[in-house]
Amino acid sequence: MPAFLTPEFFAVLLIFAVSALAQGILGFAFGIVAMTLLPLVLGFRDAVILLAVLNAAVMSFALFWQRASFRWGDARFLLIGSLIGIPIGAYLVGALPERVLYVLLGGTMLAISANQFIRRRSGPKSSKPAWELPVGLASGVLAAGFNMGGPPLVAYIYSRDWALDQAKAVLASCFMVTAFARLGFLGMSSVSLPDIFKMAAVILLPTVAVLWLGIKVGHLIPQRWLRPGVFVYLGMMGVLYLFKR
Repeated sequence: MPAFLTPEFFAVLLIFAVSALAQGILGFAFGIVAMTLLPLVLGFRDAVILLAVLNAAVMSFALFWQRASFRWGDARFLLIGSLIGIPIGAYLVGALPERVLYVLLGGTMLAISANQFIRRRSGPKSSKPAWELPVGLASGVLAAGFNMGGPPLVAYIYSRDWALDQAKAVLASCFMVTAFARLGFLGMSSVSLPDIFKMAAVILLPTVAVLWLGIKVGHLIPQRWLRPGVFVYLGMMGVLYLFKR
């Protein structure tokens, strides 16, 4: 982990600020943005565990501030599937070589980005409970392995005919549950947990402040302008990680 008040530390702080702003505006992308940039500053496993700790706290605030739009019936099968996927993803990040992890991460990001633009040709659809368990499972695997369980959920939830606040609340609930479940597997990571917790404690307050700002800004910006840009970025970073050495 970088020492405090070093250029690397401020780079990590900036990454989390940008991630929190994206999360507040869009209702997702905290893990996507952070996990695409953190490995450029930290080692892969340090990035995964630091993000896991901060994710749990940040998503708790996100759900609290959007709790009025949360409906248990919208989230239950997605939550169950996510919890099933957590142990699978935690095992993968502890067992596979780092190069394989980068390829899996990059390939997943690129595939989801491409799928997003293909799927945009069709309009919103009603909920499909039969899809929610496998979507949640895929999200849980990605959340535990890479701290970016959002793409499968986003691809499903934003294709439904749900109100925007309703979609954001469901996303926040899923992210919070998987983040706390992920904490139970920190011991498998072989990183210095005391250093991780110290760094997370210092970064948490400014990150949450930017999250709050992002939620306020998100109510002012048409979402149709923002979501395509996130998925273009996701695809570009997917290509980067596929060829990273």
